[in-house]
Amino acid sequence: MSDPRNAGIPVITVDYGVDDGEKSFLSRTRTAVTQVTRISSDTLAQNVATLCQYVGGVFEQASTASDTLELTGLEVHVQVTAKGEVRLVGATSAEVNGGMKLIFQRRPGGSV
Repeated sequence: MSDPRNAGIPVITVDYGVDDGEKSFLSRTRTAVTQVTRISSDTLAQNVATLCQYVGGVFEQASTASDTLELTGLEVHVQVTAKGEVRLVGATSAEVNGGMKLIFQRRPGGSV
């Protein structure tokens, strides 16, 4: 049996393009093109690991910022691009479509 990581992980991407024949930048009509692409699980794992390193640093700095409050967890929303990049989601509303929610917890009895 072959290694399933070689086939890649299917990722649904939405590309918002501009329709042909638009008259000006004020009258742009955007179309959404949904595609399924495959990304390497190794690429995704590497990018998530890099994100974890950054989040660990943020967690550590935030944990030591207050003498009276303890940070016990951190929830991060990310989206995965067609190339396997992992990007933090900064939403302007409470709703986030797609992506992944990563929840980081402090290891028992130790640092991040």
